[in-house]
Amino acid sequence: MMQHQQQQQPPPPPQHPPPQQAGGGDFYRGPLQPPMRQLSAASSTNLPPDYAAHPGAPPHQQQQQQQPFDAYGDSFGAKRMRKPVQRRTVDCTSSLVRYAQTRMWQRDARDRFTLQPTAAAVVDMLPSVAYPDNPSTSFASKFVHSSINKNRCSINCVVWTPTGRRLITGSQSGEFTLWNGQSFNFEMILQAHDQAVRSMIWSHNENWMVTGDDGGAIKYWQSNMNNVKVNKTAHRESVRDLSFCRTDLKFCSCSDDTTVKVWDFARCQEERSLTARPWLGC
Repeated sequence: MMQHQQQQQPPPPPQHPPPQQAGGGDFYRGPLQPPMRQLSAASSTNLPPDYAAHPGAPPHQQQQQQQPFDAYGDSFGAKRMRKPVQRRTVDCTSSLVRYAQTRMWQRDARDRFTLQPTAAAVVDMLPSVAYPDNPSTSFASKFVHSSINKNRCSINCVVWTPTGRRLITGSQSGEFTLWNGQSFNFEMILQAHDQAVRSMIWSHNENWMVTGDDGGAIKYWQSNMNNVKVNKTAHRESVRDLSFCRTDLKFCSCSDDTTVKVWDFARCQEERSLTARPWLGC
């Protein structure tokens, strides 16, 4: 009977360490947990950093480990710096603003200030239109810049945009190239005609541009280079020149087919045709 009672007694409670005393030390955090099971499958997240140098590593990893950081033999770490290039810029805005301010009270050349031959007088220089009595101010005597198109071919005609900030060129390949008139870099290339562009002109209201090509075609363009109308049978040969009337209601075109034609701009219809000598250049 005594032996049966001894067997039914519960096991003694676990012995806890004494509480933490003053003076430092670790607090009791319960019984120790078994260590976590280590992953058996190797992946890119649990590989040691020196695994690439192991002789059993894949060949491409060994090559990446052996490749030096400076792979190009310079001190820029495969990032070569470009040499800074200073762009020459021609900005005529200041002289135009100065002209708009002074023409309100200047009657003619009698009220104009005389420019002094010093560098400080550049701020008082006005555009050429302000010196009608002195044509020498319109002479372009200093070379500024030379720009080359991506597709090297001859340029047949050149016109400025109505704002005077951009330049449009018509090439032998039938392309329009829009150039920045201040920094001299091209902004847009457009395949405008199937043949070489020979003539370009803006209307007086600065809203429309008319162009002609070697095939005798005439096209209408808006200021955003949107083609709105095409007349492919305007002339039999190359359209050499175009001209608008004062009201922009009509324009005329001259061609190598010895004709000068007057067109109604709104309808793009021929109103009159004049025949000249065997070769006509306008």
